[in-house]
Amino acid sequence: MSNDIKIELLDESQISQSDNFINFKIIIIGDSGVGKSSLLKRAVQNKFEEGYQATIGFEFLLMHYQVNELKLKLQIWDTCGEEMYRSLIQGFYRNTSLALIVYDITKKETFDALDIWLKDIRKQLVEDIPIFIVGNKNDLDHQVSSDDAKLYASSNRTKYFTECSAKSGQNVKEIFTEAAKYLYQTYKQFKSQNKLPATSERLKIDTQPVVKKKKCC
Repeated sequence: MSNDIKIELLDESQISQSDNFINFKIIIIGDSGVGKSSLLKRAVQNKFEEGYQATIGFEFLLMHYQVNELKLKLQIWDTCGEEMYRSLIQGFYRNTSLALIVYDITKKETFDALDIWLKDIRKQLVEDIPIFIVGNKNDLDHQVSSDDAKLYASSNRTKYFTECSAKSGQNVKEIFTEAAKYLYQTYKQFKSQNKLPATSERLKIDTQPVVKKKKCC
């Protein structure tokens, strides 16, 4: 990523009701139990909950960034990973700006399943959809080597690879910071050329003002 990008994660106190954000949809996909929900909650809420509870359907959280002169809103969707819901997930890919595919470094079968997830999302969207590969549970012993995972990510033309730990928080914020930088650069590139890509539905201006939720007592 470019070193001349200044980026800041915004909290609620830094968001005005008059702000307009460029809105991007990010989806987190991967096998059940790899830690997709934990990854998202650690990134947005800085929380980690022990114990596993499968996601049923879809859930989303928001992250707001100031990237140079622009404000970006990332609507990040956590998806269910159970095989029985695979067709439902495929129907949800529409309008995705960037995908995170997560595997569990302690379970090689979840790494082997990356082929299926890559094929699914590229079939449902387009070949050039930006994809990040993330190995979760880096605080535990590896069953998938970092070198093998890096080689896989590179050979499959993904945009970014890292390992992280939703439990400890290691590298979690960096994943979404890099996503915001990548989306900013993509948006600026096409704006400078006065055109939008063939997948222009993935680059939408959200002109709705931010409405802050009232807190209960």
